[in-house]
Parts: sequence; structure tokens; C-alpha cells
Amino acid sequence: MTRDSTRATNRRGRLIAVTLAAIAGITSCSGSDERPRTRQAPTTSPSPSAPPRYTAEHVRARLLTPEEVGKEIFSAPVEFLPFKSKKAPSCSLSEVKLPGDPELIFRQFANRTRRAADEVRYAQLIARFPSPAGAAEAYTTLRQKARSCPAKQHVPPRRVRKNFTLFPHDDTWRVNEDSLMGWQHLRGLERQVIPRNYTKYNVLHYMYDYAVRGNLLIATAYWERTEPDGSGEPTAGRATEILTKQLRKLG
Repeated sequence: MTRDSTRATNRRGRLIAVTLAAIAGITSCSGSDERPRTRQAPTTSPSPSAPPRYTAEHVRARLLTPEEVGKEIFSAPVEFLPFKSKKAPSCSLSEVKLPGDPELIFRQFANRTRRAADEVRYAQLIARFPSPAGAAEAYTTLRQKARSCPAKQHVPPRRVRKNFTLFPHDDTWRVNEDSLMGWQHLRGLERQVIPRNYTKYNVLHYMYDYAVRGNLLIATAYWERTEPDGSGEPTAGRATEILTKQLRKLG
């Protein structure tokens, strides 16, 4: 081998070594698992919103009008028995004293009718507490009472005042609980049956509704008369409609 051929061979060897080194470097980089990663901001669960606090001005400005309660409805004197005692209503016209010292608004409505079958009555209590905790405690008190009422019971006649006595009646009672317009809600459904010899339209369907949100508690009673075979479903539907209107207005 000549000196020139030896020199050429050495040069080719150095080129091959450099090329292999470059290829090795490229392979090492492309095979790495270390890719650029974007840093993710830590996620946090949104904190629950604070319960609302209703002011007296807000509540009074958003009370239902008689026209919103129903057709030919007017504001009536507050004669509903539990309200006369400054208490909330429960099964069979029993009464529940609310805990704490809330601001109480009592209202009552009726319709103008000459037929007992068309009689409609609605009584509304709105209790505004200093704090949501007070309203929640009152709701719990009403719930416990409602769930302790017997499914069936006989109620003897009750003299309310001179020349006014409640007829004896047999009651059936059940409750259901849900949420309505963002308010926690419980309803007691009561069917009162008065002996037929007292009155032709001797069945009354009562809807007792309790709703709480923030520092506000609502306790209402809506009732209508029917004949013995009359269903209470239409009464329940109208009671729900009125309650929904009031809750929507209050927000």
C-alpha cells in the first residue's frame, strides 16, 4: 500500500467515526422521555356560596298580592287558629312554637263565594331570623313535628270561641320532602272528613308547606272543600303554584 492510499483510508475512517457519533447523539436525544411539560395550576374546589340573608325591606316588598294568590282572592283578617297564638301550623290544626326570636309576618286570604264547595283559604307565615342557623333550627322543629303526626287520627269537636266550634273529624296525614326553587321544602298533606250530617261538602284537603333558605322560614296552609269522592290532587297543585310564586319573588 502506498502512502497516499494509506492517508485516504485513514481519512475515510475518521469520517465514518464522526458520522456514527452524530447518529448516536441524534438517537439518544430522540429516544428521551423527557419532553417539555407545561406546569398545571393547582385546581381548587369552589367554596359553597354563603346562604342569603333577607332583610325586612326585601321580604315586605316581595310578598304575594291577593291577585297573585288567585282569582277573586282578597286579604282576610287573620283568624287561622295557630296564627292567633303566634305559632306555626301543623297536622290537625295543631300548633308549633318556633324557636328563637324571629320577626313574624302573618297573612290570610280567602275568596268571595256563596257555595261552600268553592271555598278557598290560604294562611301564610314568614319568619325572619337573625341568622340562617336560627331558620334551619326552626325548620328542623317543624319537620320533626310533621313526621311525628299520626297517619290517622280522630279529632273531637273543639270550641274555639263563643258561638264557634270546630266540627269533629277524622284525619289522614302524610309528608314528602324535596327542594323547590332552591329552597328546602317539606309538605304535609291532610284529608279531613267531617260527618256528613254536619255539612254536605264534608271533606277538606289541607296542604301544609314549610320552606327554608338563608335566614328565612315560610310556613303556610292552603285548603279547599270537596264532596266525599273529591280528589286532593287539584288542591295540591294550586298550593304548589302559590308557594312557587312566593319563593320565586323572594329569590
